[in-house]
Amino acid sequence: MRKRILFKEEEVARDIELYIEEKRLSEGSRLPSERLLAEKYGVQRETIRSALRALLGKGVVINKPRQGYFVAPRKIALNLGDFRSVLKELERVGGENRSELIGFEMTVMGKSLSDITEMPEGTMCWQLLRVRYDSERPTSVERSYITAEYAPDLTRDDVEGRDKEPLQGNRFDITLASVRQRITQVYGGAMETELLKVKRDTPLLRYEGLVYDAEGRLIEYFDNLIILDGIEFSINDCEER
Repeated sequence: MRKRILFKEEEVARDIELYIEEKRLSEGSRLPSERLLAEKYGVQRETIRSALRALLGKGVVINKPRQGYFVAPRKIALNLGDFRSVLKELERVGGENRSELIGFEMTVMGKSLSDITEMPEGTMCWQLLRVRYDSERPTSVERSYITAEYAPDLTRDDVEGRDKEPLQGNRFDITLASVRQRITQVYGGAMETELLKVKRDTPLLRYEGLVYDAEGRLIEYFDNLIILDGIEFSINDCEER
């Protein structure tokens, strides 16, 4: 079989990726500018842009507007079939893992939340806000919206504590059965970055999901922002919950 000849931008992309690996550049390290890379490889800047776009698609680098290209946060091996697998890993790693409940109130779903959950605007829900720590270092900001209809008398005691799933196998007689999850990379807002004690341009992992019970009713929507630095994930095959 004939070996495929690489286009110049593919060669450059591969070489930049090898450079990152060989130099063991840490996540967040800034790459040389497009001009310097073009000079290094003896190509046009458009070729460099094409190579960097390919690396963006692979998740090797990230682009910060008006700042340049940086080594992307490490990739996370994640089993989305396992309910709350990311949070389980956060609880497993590190030393004294704990969470602090800093917000608990009844609220109504506005349009944006209604669009996400496909519940009617005005639906009553419990809104929870937690900060999770590894020892004294904040690792994630976790929002949770629990449909009030299925837990009308939920209390702060029900939801405080490190490991509690407040609606799983308890006085509300709810069995959590499935979850639709999504993971993206984002930058936090003013409140999140302050709680996490990071700069506004720090990449964060956004982990959100819709949790359903055995009858297919939406019980909860969660939306968490997680610091990537210093956390490694290795998720095995899905375990029975």
